[in-house]
Amino acid sequence: MPANLSHLKGHRFADCDWSFTPKRISALNLAIGVTPDCAGLPPTLAFSADMDHQVVDQLLALTGLGSHQLLHGEQHFHYHHPLQPGLRYSSRAELTEVIKKPRFNLLHKKTRLLTADGSLACEMLSIYVAVPVPGPPKVGPEMAEQNARPVTTARPISREQISAFARASGDRNPVHLEPAIACRAGHADVFAQGMLGMGMLGTLLSATSLRRFGVRFLSPIALGDQPRLYQTGTRSRQLVLTNEKGNIRIRGYAELD
Repeated sequence: MPANLSHLKGHRFADCDWSFTPKRISALNLAIGVTPDCAGLPPTLAFSADMDHQVVDQLLALTGLGSHQLLHGEQHFHYHHPLQPGLRYSSRAELTEVIKKPRFNLLHKKTRLLTADGSLACEMLSIYVAVPVPGPPKVGPEMAEQNARPVTTARPISREQISAFARASGDRNPVHLEPAIACRAGHADVFAQGMLGMGMLGTLLSATSLRRFGVRFLSPIALGDQPRLYQTGTRSRQLVLTNEKGNIRIRGYAELD
């Protein structure tokens, strides 16, 4: 039985200032690696505010869990204004909900990024699965539309790309970088950050007109996976990332102006 973590509801993380540079934009785009354009703002960049302030490390300390026992289940962004390099944002994060299940707890962490005048620029909801005994990695459901053609196909996932994304994004969870820790989570080897896959889906979207962007991480992106990206719709879009066999790794949505 997992520990009841409901007492953590309402926990406030320390407010922090956060900013980013054009150099970081380029590094993150290069690490995501789907398009040659390294100038556009990656829609997932705001997540680095949490990474830079070690929010996940703080969650591990609060829960007493190891890095292999805290899984990223969902990620959602609500953009009120496009982020701008060089501006200083105030990052305010808290645990807004804790839901106890028979095998795990769901931790809802909400972060708000505010400009110097107090205007809300971006809201993020991260849902983490706190599971004391991780099960084997999920294979992922098969994509129903067998004849659908991907918008684009990425290069196979490598250790080098995972490491480059860790450096660029700040997402340095050792379960993605150290094989021994990945094995403790039931994996044969390291696997890609879910946010790397979400970043790939983000290359299908325009950050300047994007209002909402969210995903569920359905199965891990393994070494050697060759991600295929699918989308349907125009202003309201459905997004899917699969491996080369058609197993769904990430399912998401986006709303654009």
